[in-house]
Amino acid sequence: MHILVTGGAGFIGSHLTEQLLDTGNRVTVVDNLSSGKLSNLPEHSNLKFIQKDILACKAEDFTEKIDAIAHLAAIASVNFSWVQPLEAHHNNLSATLAVIQLCEALNISRLVFTSSAAVYGNPSQLPISEEHPTAPISPYGLQKLVSEQYASLFSQKLGLSSVGLRLFNVFGPRQAPDSEYSGVISIFSNAMKQGKPITIYGDGKQTRDFIYVKDVAIAFTKALLAPLEAGSCLICNIGTGKRISLLEIVDIMKASFPQWNAPINFAPPRLADIRHSQADILKASSVLDFMPDGVMNPEIVQILAG
Repeated sequence: MHILVTGGAGFIGSHLTEQLLDTGNRVTVVDNLSSGKLSNLPEHSNLKFIQKDILACKAEDFTEKIDAIAHLAAIASVNFSWVQPLEAHHNNLSATLAVIQLCEALNISRLVFTSSAAVYGNPSQLPISEEHPTAPISPYGLQKLVSEQYASLFSQKLGLSSVGLRLFNVFGPRQAPDSEYSGVISIFSNAMKQGKPITIYGDGKQTRDFIYVKDVAIAFTKALLAPLEAGSCLICNIGTGKRISLLEIVDIMKASFPQWNAPINFAPPRLADIRHSQADILKASSVLDFMPDGVMNPEIVQILAG
């Protein structure tokens, strides 16, 4: 297959690009490099790179037939969506609509796109299934929810089969620790490597469902290949189905950073931070045959420490 990956030089996108190339596919990456890096991408004869904003792309930019699009270009930050809501809308919601239009113009029959657990807001029960009410408490969560609605609407109109993956807390290599969009694990890892204090917003007892980035890349690959009816829009949670507190994460990581003895500083919770999160992944398991490894296993911790 020939897959177009938007945001393919970014954190998750580059791992997906590698996964697709390793399984014999051709990949065209579109990335404006606002947060992605060329160094994230491998040198490969089946890889083509286009440095361009997805909103500026036209059908004529793609001279070879494309079978599917994996759309990962976004600004994945709740805080940014509050501070710069119009720019966040532009990069998250408008970009999704632009990709849907590309599907129509290029006669592409499969779209897989990033959604987020942020669509749920404060959960009323755990674990959170896809049937849980959606009640975003940030512009980012709202943008992801409306992206799903756009995909569903246009899938019916165009005969497109689309899959929205509601990602929980993704972590792993290439997640920039110096970025305000980074997850806590990359920030903790960077601080421990440098012997610096860690800041936790809240009391540290809040829990998250952390999923390793390579597992997310596998989920995308399975979603690109899953047999689905034309005109359908499938929504799946992508997590581990387990939750762990931030203080537990720190304790686990200490074993790989024995030299770290800096303090943990506590700060007030951030705007729109939820208390607990945990994915119900039964749907992804049954429909996509997706089953991730456990969170923070020793091999993963060693990768982060290295």
